[in-house]
Amino acid sequence: MFGLKKKSRKVELVSPVNGKMIRLRDVPDQVFASEMMGPGVAFISNDGNICSPCDGELMTVFPTKHAIGIKAENGAEILIHFGIDTVQLEGSCFHQKIDAGKKVKKGDLIIEADIEAILEQGYSIDTPMIITNANEFHVTIHQADAVTVNTAAVISIEKK
Repeated sequence: MFGLKKKSRKVELVSPVNGKMIRLRDVPDQVFASEMMGPGVAFISNDGNICSPCDGELMTVFPTKHAIGIKAENGAEILIHFGIDTVQLEGSCFHQKIDAGKKVKKGDLIIEADIEAILEQGYSIDTPMIITNANEFHVTIHQADAVTVNTAAVISIEKK
C-alpha cells in the first residue's frame, strides 16, 4: 500500500558461477562437507567469475577476497567461498569488482578468480555456497549439473 514494498519471504538463489554444481558433501573440506556452517551446495567454476546469486547486499568481502557474504532481501545470509584453503593465497588470485556494503542484483559480477593460478598452486577450486543462518529458513536444494550464472534456481530459501 502507498508504494511500500513488502519484504519477500522466499528467495530463489541462482548459481554464482558458470560451471558444474556438486553436492556439498563431496567438497574436500570436512567443515563444509559436514554442513557444520550450514546447508548448501558447491560449484566448480569454468571461468573464475563469482556473481551474486540473488538481489541483496554484499555484507562482507574477506580481506583475502576468497570469500564473500551476501544478505538476501528476506534476511538469508549466504557465504560463497571460492576454493578450499585459498585463504592462504592472501588475495593474490582474486580481483574484487564490488565493495562491501553495496547493493547487488542477481548476476552482478563480484569477484574474478584466476583459476589457472589457483590450480597451479595446488588448491581446489570447489566453491561452496552456504546458508549460514539456515535455522531461520526452510532451505530446498534443487538438483542441477551444468549451471550458468543468473538462470535456474539452485536453492530456495523461505522464511519460517
